[in-house]
Amino acid sequence: MKREQLLELLAPYNPWWTEKADWRSSLPEYQRPIVRELLADIRDLPQAISITGPRRVGKTTAVRQGIGLLLDRGIPPASILYFSFDDPALFASPEFQREIFDDLVALFKGRKQPVYFFLDEIQRLPRWELFVKKYYDLKTPIRFVISGSASSPIFRSSQESLLGRIKDRHLLPFSFREYCEFKLRGTPEFGQILAEHTGLREALLQEDGPGCVQAAKKLGDALGQFDEPIHEAVRTYILEGGFPEVWALNDPVRKIEYLMEQQVRKVLYEDLMTLTKYRKPENVLRFFLFLLAHPGIEINTAKVSQQTGIERRVIDENLPRLEMTDMIVRIQKFSHQPHRVRQGNFKCYPIDMALRNAVLRQWSPPDQTTMGYLAENMVLRQLSTWPEKIEITYYRDKKEVDFVLTHGGNKHLPLEVKYRDRAVQQGALRGFLAKFGGKLGVIVTRQKESHCSGEILELPLRYFLLGCGPS
Repeated sequence: MKREQLLELLAPYNPWWTEKADWRSSLPEYQRPIVRELLADIRDLPQAISITGPRRVGKTTAVRQGIGLLLDRGIPPASILYFSFDDPALFASPEFQREIFDDLVALFKGRKQPVYFFLDEIQRLPRWELFVKKYYDLKTPIRFVISGSASSPIFRSSQESLLGRIKDRHLLPFSFREYCEFKLRGTPEFGQILAEHTGLREALLQEDGPGCVQAAKKLGDALGQFDEPIHEAVRTYILEGGFPEVWALNDPVRKIEYLMEQQVRKVLYEDLMTLTKYRKPENVLRFFLFLLAHPGIEINTAKVSQQTGIERRVIDENLPRLEMTDMIVRIQKFSHQPHRVRQGNFKCYPIDMALRNAVLRQWSPPDQTTMGYLAENMVLRQLSTWPEKIEITYYRDKKEVDFVLTHGGNKHLPLEVKYRDRAVQQGALRGFLAKFGGKLGVIVTRQKESHCSGEILELPLRYFLLGCGPS
């Protein structure tokens, strides 16, 4: 493609090249933590950077916000290029697909100062990883930031050839903490309080029960004025989940239709079928529905096959694919030998509770039993973001511990989620601590106050979700 034609193609994607362009007004004011992480990676790491995640969680928005911050830090506008490989021009001819990447690089030939390439939906370009690898190995002064849907297993498999050359940032749907920050974005003191009270996660990892109670109390006192909005956020988050475009829809039927079309059907009927050529996606949907109907329940694939009438081969093949496409999270049974390959039973949770509500057509306040599962889901979602984690498992002997967070080499933090109006049982946690050592077991409850008795800490759900976020 001639230089003039290429610049004409790129102009709408790069409004900062024009001084009068007002492109930032369309961006939300709220910035997710990944934006700061992205800028730190660009500053500190030599590798290419990728942003992956499910559909419609804000990857493109995060990229454009990152571009805005680079401009604020003095990077020349002409040194920043953005292009989406979703552009119809890419599909005009195979020749254009082969040449577009080299043509983009040629625009900046001879530059000695760093150039920043933000390439969105890059999985649309065949063999894109070879181009990134080529120019990375040639040590061109180009910093590549690429983004694509993790719901495309093809994209994930392409990243494997770039090991050592790429740093991945995985963006999931909004966590409860992010949801609250977004909903209360007009009240900046809320975010400031969360930023200032960061000691709870550290105290948990240090097995400091009294320190946890103190940190939770300080956070609770500071958030006292927000009790009602936080309570309302719990009520709405368990239904709407972390997909921002769902929040703008007023009708529950439209919310369900959106999630089914944009998340479930596109992943199961397009992404997975493109990879596997499987002719009966309805069987995968039946299996997915079974998993959503049984969140947090110990599962055996042979029994699931008998109960659902789905071939075990289909279950075994598609379970890791559902994980890869960010539809579910699977956790294994705890082993004191973490490097041992584990087979057999496991537990599954949806990556976002709204998916469960949409597939099961449940959009009304949950009963206590269902709320217990949803609270477990929120706790797992929070634990998955902890940078200190090695793995998250569950423990079952005669009794079950919902989650075991392994960290710090061989340290284990057991957690139970008890979100019902009845006496809290401590036997499972005490049994785990007695068998494997450790100074602290955590029970996440629906109560408003924290309490520590010996080695058992009772911690309110809201404080766990709001006080254990990013530092």
